[in-house]
Amino acid sequence: MNEAKQWRRRALMLTGLLLAGASLASIVSLSRSTTPTAAVGESAERTAVAQRDDLRLGWSPWADAEVVSLMAEQLIETHYDVPVERVMADIGIQYQSVARGDLDLMLMAWLPGTHRDYWERVRDQVLDLGPMYSGKLGWVVPDYVPANELNSISDLRDPTLAKRFGNRVQGIDPGSGLNQASEQALKSYRLKDIELISASSAAMTAVLAQAIREQRWVVVTSWTPHWMFARYQLRFLEDPEGVFGGTERIHAVARLGLDQQFPQVTDFLSRFHIPDQELSAVLLNAQNTSAQEAVMSYLKLHPERVRYWLSGEMNP
Repeated sequence: MNEAKQWRRRALMLTGLLLAGASLASIVSLSRSTTPTAAVGESAERTAVAQRDDLRLGWSPWADAEVVSLMAEQLIETHYDVPVERVMADIGIQYQSVARGDLDLMLMAWLPGTHRDYWERVRDQVLDLGPMYSGKLGWVVPDYVPANELNSISDLRDPTLAKRFGNRVQGIDPGSGLNQASEQALKSYRLKDIELISASSAAMTAVLAQAIREQRWVVVTSWTPHWMFARYQLRFLEDPEGVFGGTERIHAVARLGLDQQFPQVTDFLSRFHIPDQELSAVLLNAQNTSAQEAVMSYLKLHPERVRYWLSGEMNP
């Protein structure tokens, strides 16, 4: 391995470690905040939550999650004068934390399929505020990989073809629904010659970008909406076993009682819906500038939609 490749690999590892460290710090913070209340019972815990005058909003280090959570934070703080703390945490921790009341909101519930296991555990302990946008999960390849050679996940059972991809699929964070579905895909399609490499979403896009620059064959786990579909020519591999399901809806979920304490916030999120194409454009803008700049630009360019989200009023 030459020196340049060594440095690239070290950079990818460092990116994953930094993101994992930030997520771990958030998880530790959530755990510490719940230890005292757990000892005095659920009623005391709910009382302590109700006394807070700010909102704790969970998010994961995924492109769409960052943009949507920033958009919600900006509008809630500006128009409802409610402070918002964004807390990065593993998706499973977010579900548990909203159910316990340690988090007030999460905006990353992929339903009905991707997060089914998480949802079944907490569905009676949270408020479903409805879908904000739609998405799709699966395995993705650059369009220069010939479709007549690789069109379906099942094609990767061919050892010769699997070798063209280094016998690996680049994944994202291990706790994500996408990585869990990818583990199931390995079993359902009997892909004995393929290894799923868990990392982070940033590492996944870095691996994809490097492979495209070098015109190498690569398979990554990904989803829409994502900026990489606006930047590169990509396609999903067909999934005849239906492991990744069909179109998913990404819901806002709140802790019980939030609709009574902050009814204007839950009303706003129940109206919040952004068209998929517009969200993809925001994500690409965020990649080219910053997530904060992309969010502010979108809000400025769509005043009528924002007005409806906030007030429920529409132009006649």
